[in-house]
Amino acid sequence: MDASQGPDTPAGPVPTDSAAYEFALYEPGPAEKSWPRRLAANQTARITALVLALLGCAITIAVMLGDTIGAQGLLVGALLALVPTPLVVSAIVWLGRVRPLPWKSLLFAFAWGSCAGALVALLANSWSFDKLMDLKGQEDAELLGLTIVAPVVEECVKGLAVVLLFVTVRREFRGVLDGLIPAAISAAGFAFTENILYFGREFAASEDNGDGLGTTWGVFIARGIMSPFAHPLFTSMIGLGFGLAVLARSRPARVLLPLAGYVCAVGLHASWNGSATQGLAFLGVYFLVMMPILGALIWYTVVVRRDQLRAVEDELPGYVAAGWFRPHEPLLLSSMADRSRALRTARTMLGPEGVAHLRAYQADATLLAELRRRASRSRRGPAPEYPGQEQELLDRVWAAKPAVARVIDHTMPSPRWRYVKPPPGMPPWGPPGAMPYGGPGGWGAAGWGAPGTVPYGTPPGPAPYGIPNGVAPYGPQTGMAPHGAPTGVVPYGPPPGVDPFAPPPPGWVPPARHPAAHPAWGPVPPSGPPPWGPPRHAANGTWADLAAQASTPWGSPPAQVNGGAPAPPEPLGPPAWYARPGDSPKPPVDPTPPAGAA
Repeated sequence: MDASQGPDTPAGPVPTDSAAYEFALYEPGPAEKSWPRRLAANQTARITALVLALLGCAITIAVMLGDTIGAQGLLVGALLALVPTPLVVSAIVWLGRVRPLPWKSLLFAFAWGSCAGALVALLANSWSFDKLMDLKGQEDAELLGLTIVAPVVEECVKGLAVVLLFVTVRREFRGVLDGLIPAAISAAGFAFTENILYFGREFAASEDNGDGLGTTWGVFIARGIMSPFAHPLFTSMIGLGFGLAVLARSRPARVLLPLAGYVCAVGLHASWNGSATQGLAFLGVYFLVMMPILGALIWYTVVVRRDQLRAVEDELPGYVAAGWFRPHEPLLLSSMADRSRALRTARTMLGPEGVAHLRAYQADATLLAELRRRASRSRRGPAPEYPGQEQELLDRVWAAKPAVARVIDHTMPSPRWRYVKPPPGMPPWGPPGAMPYGGPGGWGAAGWGAPGTVPYGTPPGPAPYGIPNGVAPYGPQTGMAPHGAPTGVVPYGPPPGVDPFAPPPPGWVPPARHPAAHPAWGPVPPSGPPPWGPPRHAANGTWADLAAQASTPWGSPPAQVNGGAPAPPEPLGPPAWYARPGDSPKPPVDPTPPAGAA
């Protein structure tokens, strides 16, 4: 070591250039961040600042409403506004039970709508009304304020909650309901504060006239009972636009869909406010426009929920074959009743912490199935970010398994059946079986009489009570289980030949098994993990027909013969029967009468 370098010189080769050596030795460290940047990078500081800001908005709006309607009006209005709000919020949250959003996001949406959004709307509406009165007079100012200013301002401030969530927690937006539910929750909070103003103002006016609560009940029935979902319906259009934009692949659609949702929200709000000033026209808009739209929106969300559960049942079996899930988990996760049973089991066995782990596990598994379904149905193939998203979800699912393994092993899915129409040309039931004691001719051989006759002289052919030969007189046909399910069908799974837990067909390659497999879930296969590959999608020839894909979810891969050429397909198996929630088996009726029937 060169003594001229000094004892503190770091080990390693010395640069030949002395200037470069001096620069490397004395290079300054990274500059310190300023305190505003350090504050912005601190999550606790950000949350504290947000809570204080919303609390300040709530205090400000409470003071403003108290000056307008008085302390008694504020109290009565708040009590009456509390009646419909929990029901509305519970109904909105119920729509997202399959994959619920974090409660922090929902709480922020409600607080934004009830505090910040309501304060901004109140100030903007008051200022615009004063300006319109100076220009147009009181009557025109009220009409323009209700039909133009209020819808534009209020839908903007309510929809801003969705925009903020979309920007800050973009990873939580994975589907239609992820945008629709926060938007509706924000609107429910806004409606809560607005109802306080309307109910309190009507109560104050009734007190001045000596009517007490006489006219206040009319406003409560109109706003709290007949139309509690009005504001959530309007703003849900904005959330629907954001949710569809998440699924869109083109950049123009991602921009235009939220704008189209905002325009629809403003249009619905304007028509609603305008009809309120036209007497009986309000009832026409209510029953002919708003109620059908609300019904269609509820129907659509229920369809989306059902599709989420179907995606779990159809897509997760591929991951079962790769070792990521237990064989019974796809059915356990595809039923809300079974999910609720598992949560009750977790509450008993693991406590509140176990329930939280299981909820997160169920949400991640559902999100994984939705991601796979979306990539499978896309005609353009998986999105570029698909492999990273899938790997992240698989890691989260696997990390949660040790905490919820006991609950998964102790909870079995409930049996549920679905009838699948047999292939064309196949007899629905097949030939009848033999009698329990040997059929015609067998009785005589057993010592009961002459061959071919029954003990008391009835000739061969129809049974004494009209039941054809070969059918048991008091039960189903041979080969059928006593309660109508075909023999050989496992009560928790599909029939033979339609095995969702078998290796998937070519083109659908599940991801590799996690290298750090937990012993409770089995060792890594000795032959090595299967290759990683994208899912099949609608453009991949054989699987372009989505209806055929749904009717044959899985099956054994084709055998390879003649040096790699696929073997001819095997003949079709028996009719397919397997579980599906809410469906009951309806066996087809054989049009040909049984032989020997009267």
